[in-house]
Amino acid sequence: MRRLDVGGIAIAVVDGACIGQDFERALDADIRLAADTATFSAEGADLSACGRRLARLLGEARAKEIVLGARTFDAANALRLGVVTRVVPSAALPEAVRELTDTLAALPPLALPAVRAAVRAARDLTHDAALAVEHEQFRRLVATRDHKAAVEAFFARRAPVFTGE
Repeated sequence: MRRLDVGGIAIAVVDGACIGQDFERALDADIRLAADTATFSAEGADLSACGRRLARLLGEARAKEIVLGARTFDAANALRLGVVTRVVPSAALPEAVRELTDTLAALPPLALPAVRAAVRAARDLTHDAALAVEHEQFRRLVATRDHKAAVEAFFARRAPVFTGE
């Protein structure tokens, strides 16, 4: 399992066996891509930490099934369960990773961690508290030079240039 960071967004890339601590680290990533030949198992992981991550990600019943079952499952089942966000043929994995990282790198750099924070807030907080986080992120971003550049580029019908300011 390889872990990449693009603008504060963690990407787990799985091409082979993802077991124990690697499985834990993959679960903590924002986006998880896997080759169709990848396999996954919680065996050898810190079951408490792994169980918490899985429960948040998949729900309590599926988390228990994975942790208590101590079974290995393939990429297709990982996708079906929601453990990974995308499965591609093994030979196409490097290209899929490049496309994803290029897409993320082209986005406004200040928006990436803001979106991450808002999505995590939606997962962990009440609706009203999560909405407050989302509004705060929006108020902060709308005051940036990058937002102004995006609006100007939209009206000029050209691609914006983001500086992270």
